Amino acid sequence: MNKKSALIATTLLLSVALAGCGGGEAPAAPTTAQQAIPVQVAKVAKGSINDSTGIIGSFAPKETAQVSPKISGKIQSINLTVGQKVNKGDTLFTIDQKDLQDSIKQSQESYQVALANLKQAESGAAQSVQQAESSVDQAKSALVQQDNTIIQAQTSLVDAQSSVRDAQNTLNRNQQLFSAGALSQSELEQSQIAHRRALTAVENAQITLHNAQTSKQSAQTTYSNAQKSLRLAQQKTGIDVARASVNQAKSSLDTARSQLVDTVVKAPISGTISVVTGTQGQMVSAQSAVATIANTNPIIAKVNVSESELLKMQVGSSVTVGVDSLNKRIEAKVSAVNPVMDNDLKAYPVEVSVPNGSGELKSGMVVTVYMKSEAPKNILVSQDAITEQAGKKYAYVVEGTVAKRVEVQTGQESAKQVEVTKGLAEGQNVVVKGVSLLTDGAKINVVK
Repeated sequence: MNKKSALIATTLLLSVALAGCGGGEAPAAPTTAQQAIPVQVAKVAKGSINDSTGIIGSFAPKETAQVSPKISGKIQSINLTVGQKVNKGDTLFTIDQKDLQDSIKQSQESYQVALANLKQAESGAAQSVQQAESSVDQAKSALVQQDNTIIQAQTSLVDAQSSVRDAQNTLNRNQQLFSAGALSQSELEQSQIAHRRALTAVENAQITLHNAQTSKQSAQTTYSNAQKSLRLAQQKTGIDVARASVNQAKSSLDTARSQLVDTVVKAPISGTISVVTGTQGQMVSAQSAVATIANTNPIIAKVNVSESELLKMQVGSSVTVGVDSLNKRIEAKVSAVNPVMDNDLKAYPVEVSVPNGSGELKSGMVVTVYMKSEAPKNILVSQDAITEQAGKKYAYVVEGTVAKRVEVQTGQESAKQVEVTKGLAEGQNVVVKGVSLLTDGAKINVVK
């Protein structure tokens, strides 16, 4: 045996000897450090189970306003978008002023004529009748002129409608020819353009007719006023008649000017645009809601409460409003309590006013309203923090970077919380997520 073989043999014998001394087991491999378990924690606080019983409801605007013009007309300009914030008095949209400006011009002319009549009446009552007759003639002439304008507009509309029918027939025929390959794409497009132009002509004719009808109404009013002035002139002294004519003309002028002011539609309340239905060029009236404004500051939490819950509530009562989607709880006040039961829900509607200066709270969000209770405050924790083993209940308290298991005793419970009567103290942090992975003294990593 050489030296190398002897060394190997000696090493083998030494290994066998060491193994025998260790009971025949090989040495254990070195262990790695225990890995921290990710958990979520919550601070132990005092409260009442009664406080944690909430009433489900939803947010609604404090007030809404549907905005319509006071006069009929065509929207001239509008630049509103849903979600846009507006202040009371801001201009929302405007109505075309052309017809009203024409009416004001006519009323102004009538007013000037009436003033002239009064001046003449003061210098000679006899001239009043003559002026009144002149006004009647002028108004009648203007009325006849408007009748002629309406007839022309109606004729133009009929012609335009006839052109549309002809253009439609031509288009239909050309589409058939094009489908059969007997007509070029260019010729088909020309007939389509002609059809669209014919439709535009109808729209323009309708607008012209509408304007003519509006002008006739103004002319009819002027004519009626002129006839009244004439009758008065024939029955009373010239000065009285002229003064009455001035008053009537002034009233008509003031009305027309007031209507001109109404062409600029302003926001009746401050808030946010929630609906926009009007567009530029659209014909609208007092029955047409062009936009809707919602005031959501404060926003209203609406809930329906039982008879027993109603007895605990009154206007001004403090409540807590929970918004789970935002993970928020907000202190608020009851703003309205309906004393009449909703027969369908068998509950009483209650409203809670919630500050919403940031606009974060939105109408329709689900909320939970928690009423304040006179019950004594006790230690409350989440149901998720309590675990049970062998008939005993435990919670894991955070101590530095480890979770210490402590035995607890519990009292009243709700769907989400449990009252702890022994084992925990206010201010401690307990594990609420990841409890099932823990053992006493386990290393933890607190995550949000």
